[in-house]
Amino acid sequence: MTEVLEQIKKGINCLKNKDYLNAEDIFLGLVRRYPANLNIYTYLIPVLIEQKKFKDALKFSERLFNLNKNSELGLIYMGIINYSLKKFSAALDFFERSLLINPKNYDGLVNIGVTYRKLGDYKKAIYYFKESLKINNNRSVVFYNLGSINEVEGNYEEAILFLNKAISIDPKEYDSIHALSLCQLSMQNYKDGLKNYEYRWLTRNSTKKRYQNIASLDSINSVTGKNILVWYEQGLGDTIQFSRYVNLLIKSGAQVTFEVQKPLIAFLKRQFNCEITGDASKNNFDFQCPVMSLPYLFDIKANDIQSLNQYFKSDNEKVSLWRNILSLSKDKKNIGIAISGNVNQINENRRKIDLKHFLPLTKYFRLFIIQKDIYEDDKKILKKTNDIVYLGDNSQWNDFEDTSAIVQNMDLVVSIDTSLIHLAGSMNKKTYLLLSKAADWRWSSEDFNTPQWYKNMIIIRQKKRNNWEDVILRLQGELNYLL
Repeated sequence: MTEVLEQIKKGINCLKNKDYLNAEDIFLGLVRRYPANLNIYTYLIPVLIEQKKFKDALKFSERLFNLNKNSELGLIYMGIINYSLKKFSAALDFFERSLLINPKNYDGLVNIGVTYRKLGDYKKAIYYFKESLKINNNRSVVFYNLGSINEVEGNYEEAILFLNKAISIDPKEYDSIHALSLCQLSMQNYKDGLKNYEYRWLTRNSTKKRYQNIASLDSINSVTGKNILVWYEQGLGDTIQFSRYVNLLIKSGAQVTFEVQKPLIAFLKRQFNCEITGDASKNNFDFQCPVMSLPYLFDIKANDIQSLNQYFKSDNEKVSLWRNILSLSKDKKNIGIAISGNVNQINENRRKIDLKHFLPLTKYFRLFIIQKDIYEDDKKILKKTNDIVYLGDNSQWNDFEDTSAIVQNMDLVVSIDTSLIHLAGSMNKKTYLLLSKAADWRWSSEDFNTPQWYKNMIIIRQKKRNNWEDVILRLQGELNYLL
């Protein structure tokens, strides 16, 4: 028995150090020798889940449950595995079955709450999270989830209370610190918000910083003559929006290399007086900085957002080329639109708008969908009208040189919060941003004046969550001047 305990201890150490392969070997060996030892399964299954070996994890979870059907643990693992596989209905079924065995099982209640949150049913999610607090009110994860739900709903003050509680329980609850930063930024507390936003690199699902072997840029003082790498970190729109601080860094005397996403390289090369590249890994630098950390270093305030001193320009030849490609209407105004974005974006569901809502606009306008992919339901709508043109399958559309030329040919742009709105805004094209009630922090809370990132932009924000009909009606009122 001492040998077994020693092996388990060794496996646990491997698990803590994220040495999952060795941990798996140890626990698999123990399971073969002691197949009825339930304790071993509780270590083996998480190791397999961490490695995304879901088929094996499910097999051992079923075995664990069959060894002791009076224990809910096997069912909870099966629920976690199905959740990881995005089989949310099956996950809920396993979690709910676990509660039949033990109605006061904390993990079962929390996981049901997490699943309902993922499905967007916040009311049920909150119910199960609060039920779990009756059993254990000293776990940060529940307060984090309650805080995050309120952040997404735009209830920032209540969110902050939950998130601060999570942080008080666990000061290293970095997801809560990051969520807190989003609330602070939305309430235009940029001093604390931007400081806490730097914890985004330590959250559970974050990617690692690139170029960790290069010293971080911690101050904009004494950057004159220094070789500084600024690199993209999030979406295309983020790179465009925060690139204004690259120009500010250049004006401070730094020798800047700006690493951007491949579709932006050619376009941004013409906009900046610095090196633009898609891969800076072979160069030597004094400092490096992710682009979205620049506002923190420049200590921005809500009322002094760095304005665009020069607008992005399209390539004239590309503009002419796309004028011939596009079926521009001579009788109606031509409007470029974007109605959805990256399906993996965390808040995609709250920002996307079904294409059917735009059909009333086709009476007076010709619409061009300027995005690469659309949802299946929107494809069905396309078949009902000739006044909506989808450009995503046009083989001549390769990068942002083409996108900017398309935008230049439009009379105006209407878009959700995606890269198109930032491109059009940076080109000084007349734009209408259709915004969800609770939106990304950069647009602030509806209770504050929206920061003026772009001068030629009008924002139409939801007054009621998920109500896009009212937004489109107000958009129609705004567009009447074109008729």
